[in-house]
Amino acid sequence: MASKIIPVRNLLDQSVPFTYLSTKGTAGGTTFPVRNIDGFKASWGIQVGKTNEETAEILILGTATPSGTALTTTGTARFDHPTDTPIYAIKYDKVIFKRSTTGTAGVATAMTGGTVTITPGNEFTSFDDTSSATGYAYRVSYYASVLDVETDDSDWQTLDGFSFYSLAKIRERAVRKLFSASYIKEDSIVDDWVNEWLDKMNNTAINVNQDYSLGTVDISHGTAGLGTVTATDFKEIRRVWYTTNGADYYNATKMSIINYEPNEEFSSTHPYFYYQGDNVIGKKPDGEVGTARIIYYKLPTRLSNDADELPVSMWGYTKSFVDYCLAQAYYLDEKVNLGDRFLASSENELGKFKNEITPRSKTGPQYVTLVDQIDGESTI
Repeated sequence: MASKIIPVRNLLDQSVPFTYLSTKGTAGGTTFPVRNIDGFKASWGIQVGKTNEETAEILILGTATPSGTALTTTGTARFDHPTDTPIYAIKYDKVIFKRSTTGTAGVATAMTGGTVTITPGNEFTSFDDTSSATGYAYRVSYYASVLDVETDDSDWQTLDGFSFYSLAKIRERAVRKLFSASYIKEDSIVDDWVNEWLDKMNNTAINVNQDYSLGTVDISHGTAGLGTVTATDFKEIRRVWYTTNGADYYNATKMSIINYEPNEEFSSTHPYFYYQGDNVIGKKPDGEVGTARIIYYKLPTRLSNDADELPVSMWGYTKSFVDYCLAQAYYLDEKVNLGDRFLASSENELGKFKNEITPRSKTGPQYVTLVDQIDGESTI
């Protein structure tokens, strides 16, 4: 057995209602005059002070619905808090640490002593599993102790931590490379930039490799020949086959909806398909119900959890993601020259990725056509 400290970042003060102290709050007090009580609810946890500030603390509001110009807590403050200290309506006041002894394939259950009060004075709230062992995996949830309400479990953590190709590591590398990230208020901002670049990488791969990132789905169509693709990762159709009996499939040719006449006849063994809207396709000939078997280009899976990883084909190009995030951060900070520098670096990495993802059958010797004939007396 070994000891394993499991950290969870204190992020509850992000994207929640907040206000400011209108006068000083004192240690030992239970009443906090504020500028606005909107968004605060009875028995919710509140965080007084910004995360990672030494005097930040968690308190619980009373059972009465907040009203007037002050918030009243059931416990007393440990520290003095100056006027204009922010107060966040975080709702949850504890973290429940859970463990699976059979890795990420197992079920995470709450550990003895693993329900811990959030420590906003630090960047992380942690728990020390003194009986940890190789192969164990962990999850956490937030818990509102008075309301007895718990969030869904987080993604898995392992003894090895997050992989180099994970959202957490890419975000961490970007933020650490910034000289000042004080204007980046939330991790979600960096996550959005990572996913923006993921879209561009995916589109680049599809443009040069028509067999990249494909999915398959069957959709039904009525006698009018219309069917709707409902796959959530659908981007664009690559190929279509039609069947009316479930056994015989016929390859369909793409056409434009304006390229046929109302009385034009089509062959059922050589069907055509056309777009009608973003995800609705039509079939010619129509008149029979049937099924369209579609191969389509897929949108990339969004990276949302810390442990979510880039597609394997992009593992060698994590620098492009980091550089793109740095570029956007510097543009946001009005440091245009630095933004241009890192954007150019990310585009350079994108070019390398494009060359690597291009099928080898599309590369090779380049030939030059001679325009002028060379006679026997010419010298070179």
